[in-house]
Amino acid sequence: MPNLAPPSSVKKNQHYVPRFWLARFAGPSGRLVGLKNGVFQHQIGANDIMSDDWIYTIFDSWWRPSDEIEDALGVIEGEAEQLFTALHANRINPPNDQWESLCTFLALEACRHIDTMARGHIRGKEMALVIAKASSYPSEVDFFADVKAQFGCDLPPGLWESLRMKGKEALWEEAEEVFDLYPYDPKLPAQLSLAAVQLVANSIASQDIWLLDAPNGSAYVLGDCPVPLRLLSCGFSVPLSSSLAFQATPVASGKVGGLGRRDATSKEVEEINRQQVARAKSVVIGPDRRLLESLIQFWSTKPA
Repeated sequence: MPNLAPPSSVKKNQHYVPRFWLARFAGPSGRLVGLKNGVFQHQIGANDIMSDDWIYTIFDSWWRPSDEIEDALGVIEGEAEQLFTALHANRINPPNDQWESLCTFLALEACRHIDTMARGHIRGKEMALVIAKASSYPSEVDFFADVKAQFGCDLPPGLWESLRMKGKEALWEEAEEVFDLYPYDPKLPAQLSLAAVQLVANSIASQDIWLLDAPNGSAYVLGDCPVPLRLLSCGFSVPLSSSLAFQATPVASGKVGGLGRRDATSKEVEEINRQQVARAKSVVIGPDRRLLESLIQFWSTKPA
């Protein structure tokens, strides 16, 4: 196994939730407070949360590390920061290009999350297992139908026949090779999940979308899994700051989703905050101690 410790020139601490986003949940003093594993924290540093070492570091076939993905994400985050600033400048309904950019950014957040990347790597191995069994299917139609049901993707015509011609032993040898790959292996990097961004963005954009301004006396919080990692087409909400949230709701078949902006009710803010706690892995941040402490009661009821 190669020595995978990246040199000092490669960026180590990499955020899967951008720091500019975290900063929008600070209180009037500029300080973030929050919950860590259900325990209130008087101060939380944005550099120390929602990040991990070398998440987006990739390797070439010679095992040379690169910041290519991390640098590209940095450019996108710079553009997203400008978008967030524009959305908070006033309470008007954004133009279509800003809606599109916002949907794409939220799709990226779902695809770049460490849990999504880990799951994508596992799914790649599960696909290898199905391919190894290709010759056991009675027909190409049955094989393609099973792949579609399990993975939601279509395979090119003729693939089933070419797999059968390889033979069972060769297919299982290839599957075993895939199963031995690490998430950082260039043959099956975990970062492949980023290729799904546009598909996810299209799914979000097809829904009924609203921006929800928090009423006076209310504020949103943000967890370390801000966007759902599955079933986004079923609708979701996510705070963009302590004062503004995004909400997507599915529309009936054949209908076109709308775009709008309105004031949220206090109950809507409370529900969105509860959802952030429910999805959080270990951290939820916000601007106010009383608000965060009011959410501790929901930590014990989080799904396992």
